[in-house]
Amino acid sequence: MNITKLEIVMLLAKHKKVSSVAEVMGIKQPTVTFHMKSLEEHYGVRLFEQRGGVIILTEAGQALLHYASKITALSQETERVLLEYCEVERGTISIGASYVPGTYMLPRVISQFNLEYPGVAVKLMIKPAPVIRQLLLEHQLDLGFISSQPFDEPKLHIRKMCEDELVVVYSANHRFASMSRIEAFDIAQEPFIFHGTKSTTSDMTVQWAAAHNMELNYCMELDSLESIKRALMIGNGISFMSRQAVTEEMNNGILACAPLPPPEQERYMYACYHRERWLSKGLQEFLRMAEEM
Repeated sequence: MNITKLEIVMLLAKHKKVSSVAEVMGIKQPTVTFHMKSLEEHYGVRLFEQRGGVIILTEAGQALLHYASKITALSQETERVLLEYCEVERGTISIGASYVPGTYMLPRVISQFNLEYPGVAVKLMIKPAPVIRQLLLEHQLDLGFISSQPFDEPKLHIRKMCEDELVVVYSANHRFASMSRIEAFDIAQEPFIFHGTKSTTSDMTVQWAAAHNMELNYCMELDSLESIKRALMIGNGISFMSRQAVTEEMNNGILACAPLPPPEQERYMYACYHRERWLSKGLQEFLRMAEEM
């Protein structure tokens, strides 16, 4: 199957206009139209419909789009892998990470990797853990680093790197800072800042509250760990966060934290990659550096 034709299908699904697809691909509009017609002739089924000046994929076209995405992703991965084997000192590595490893661990790893392999470009995408897992399954990423509760995914190699404990975090001036032990009842009384994204932290927060049969006193919902930390510094709220995410602020005496009251919830930092992904020397080196950090 011609990869160019599959790329046209994907771009038509996104832009819905032949002129836009031609502009993105740097080809003429008649060429795009030719490939559209040749696809329909090859499969003997209608793949595209024009409605109100835009191109819409038919049901058969949507089915083709599903496989076109997988095929093009594998084709791009093949090129990256072979280029990496030609020479470790060049190429591109695509990394995905959830918020904690992506913000507080990987910048150090990438910096060290760039010192040793300055010709290799590292692309880092930070998304919630479920999104990173899905992108790995779709061959959109070379490596993924996520903070998560223990999980199993048959199509992924999963390496446990370290524990990533969830703790209750508050200002160093908060009343909790003078308490030797914090109970679930104490947490329920405080204004709570919720991590408002579909993340491992938000899932575990809901699970913890359900285990205690309580409702947390939500006062704010933020989708950034840094904004949550800033709110904790200037207010009297509390939140649940990764201990690793507040190490610097704790060392500087700005924030403090304490273990969550039982039940304990396991959470670890994992390195993941697709079982069909052949790890080049460059990827092996990046993974080694990450595991040693």
